[in-house]
Amino acid sequence: MKGAEFLHKAALLLLLPVVGVSMFLIDIGSAEAIPAFARKFQSNCALCHTNVPRLAPFGQKFLANGYQFPGTTDGGETAKIVLDGAQGPVTLDKLSNMMAVRLRGDIQKASFKNEPGGGVDDRLSIEVPKIVNFFFGGTVTKNISYFMESEYNTMEGGSEASVKFERTMMQFSNIGGVQGAANVKVGRFDPSFLFSFPTHRQQLNPILPIADTDTYPPAIQRIPLLPYAFSSKLFGMSTASAPAGTAGTDADTLGEGFALLPFAPTLYNAPVQTGISVHGRPGGDDSPLLYQVGFALNEKADGTGDQRTDVYAMLRYEFQVAGADAQVSGFWYNAPEAARSTLLMSGNVQYADKATDITRVGIGARAQWETVDVYMAITQDSIDSPTWNNLGGMMTTMASTSQWEDTATGVSVEADWRFHPNWMFGVRYDQMDAGGLKRLPAAVVTSTNDDINASVQMISPILKYYPSPNIGLYTRAHINISSSSTLPDTSGAVAGFSGQEHPASNLENILAFGVDMAF
Repeated sequence: MKGAEFLHKAALLLLLPVVGVSMFLIDIGSAEAIPAFARKFQSNCALCHTNVPRLAPFGQKFLANGYQFPGTTDGGETAKIVLDGAQGPVTLDKLSNMMAVRLRGDIQKASFKNEPGGGVDDRLSIEVPKIVNFFFGGTVTKNISYFMESEYNTMEGGSEASVKFERTMMQFSNIGGVQGAANVKVGRFDPSFLFSFPTHRQQLNPILPIADTDTYPPAIQRIPLLPYAFSSKLFGMSTASAPAGTAGTDADTLGEGFALLPFAPTLYNAPVQTGISVHGRPGGDDSPLLYQVGFALNEKADGTGDQRTDVYAMLRYEFQVAGADAQVSGFWYNAPEAARSTLLMSGNVQYADKATDITRVGIGARAQWETVDVYMAITQDSIDSPTWNNLGGMMTTMASTSQWEDTATGVSVEADWRFHPNWMFGVRYDQMDAGGLKRLPAAVVTSTNDDINASVQMISPILKYYPSPNIGLYTRAHINISSSSTLPDTSGAVAGFSGQEHPASNLENILAFGVDMAF
């Protein structure tokens, strides 16, 4: 038996439960339509994608050019209805050429070392669809494009599902008349959309955390599962939106999002930021160098509610190596007064003297052969070492015995192999060497002061079957290979720290079967 045929049959046996369950839950027989841009340009999904949702080099250029073919401004007229009027013709897209829907659903089975709190357990979880995205995108006229994403999410908004707009943006392309030299994007978007390992378009869709960020320290029942190069990696940080001395478990006072999760994507790798980005190729479309500069608007972590302006820059270089399309990227992102080092002592939240800047630097790379995609990203975050002179007296002395690390590093590496026209196998490795709060003040710990900023290592394989280019049925796993670690025993002196298994290592693994389809 030939190798490809053997792998095809072996993969089919592994994925039979996914196919059977998914066929029961949804009818894919009538889902023959392809997403909006493929319909508009009368092309196959493979023109812009390698393994959907990953973009091929052509698709990356199509995105950068404002949903117009690379080197052209044809988006203003292609496949549009032309309406004549007294002031001239007006072009209008058909609804089917500007709208797409993406549905995702999972059947999950999680395993924990210790039973987490908050009602989270290791029983089988079925929720289809968990997330439904409605996309609207296209061109208003030549070189002016738009994109809107509305999301129906049963995983957020408490017990009730919610519908809200996520990304909404406009782009003004080819400014100055030089093709590809300068393009401006404004609105709510992912800053890393041009990075070699972007936040969106993941083969392994993020599995969201189950955590309470309106308490301090946050009660984390399940860490999220996503590329840890994107996460904040910093423990003991807050938005400082509540006054010092506020009780740390009062959700009504602290507010949702008060505690910054060390596992959540942020800064340049946040799923959505509000701001402006300028990108292009010096000298035009033929240049292998792509630049990006931009800023994002957020709130300072000083309790005033004042606005801060984050600044970032990225360079990407494209080249050929060993028959592969390859690229390397590097970025710098600075967020002034973005967070505040925070402790919970004597039942009260206490802040460092001042909010700290967070600076993130990172490099990324990608190589794409005919059937193989390889991605890599390394990021490092840095903060200022906190001081506690504002607390006064014994509180200052106690807080000063806490230990902090001012840098944190994350690594994500992924390889995807399309070993058969209908089958893909992928695996991702993630590592987070955390920073921020390392040791609690000695006075609040009754036994060994274990490290708070525990690190994480995760191996995540995925097997995906494409019955059509826009439908993927998959089985995936996330296997925690981190060393076991425990939280320090505070005997109730600090809420959420009880000598139990650390959230970073408590989740042993998750096995999921699901569907990801767009039409």
